[in-house]
Amino acid sequence: MPYQKSAPEFLVFCADLNRAERCCEWHGAAATKGFTEQFIIATVDVALYAQNMVIAAESEGLGICYIGAVRNDPARAAEVLGLPSGVYPVFGMCVGYPAQDPETKPRLPLSVMFKENSYSDDTEKADIAAYDAVVRAYYASRTGNPKSQSWSEQMAGLLGKEARPHMKAFLHSLGFEMK
Repeated sequence: MPYQKSAPEFLVFCADLNRAERCCEWHGAAATKGFTEQFIIATVDVALYAQNMVIAAESEGLGICYIGAVRNDPARAAEVLGLPSGVYPVFGMCVGYPAQDPETKPRLPLSVMFKENSYSDDTEKADIAAYDAVVRAYYASRTGNPKSQSWSEQMAGLLGKEARPHMKAFLHSLGFEMK
């Protein structure tokens, strides 16, 4: 991707259960491998770490761009990075001083994201429809990459087809068995 090639720094964030397995060895314990919860913990941990790094980078005037395309060929990424079993690339991140100051993309309204005491979607459809109009206007106003698509259309496209079917076999090959 062009972002990766031109970024001053390109980082790859990896979920790592290999380290935890070594900790078990150091303490004479056998690692119980392949559980879905372990996978979730490792993936959430790396995402939290990356987001904290983003906050720190942006506070220093740096810009970032997440790159999920690392998972388009995760075996190649793992090979290039020399990743051991129990470690997988979750996403990449370009970091550098921005050459432009693009408008901030509108985010989902709090009414859609925040649920209090129970999950309720009473106003969600109307709130998402309003957000869709805002997102469509935002995309139309961009000069570098105009498109005409709402957020809910993007979600329907994302979940309306199989995405990266190779990931299951790749993760399984690294010991992520999802029991």
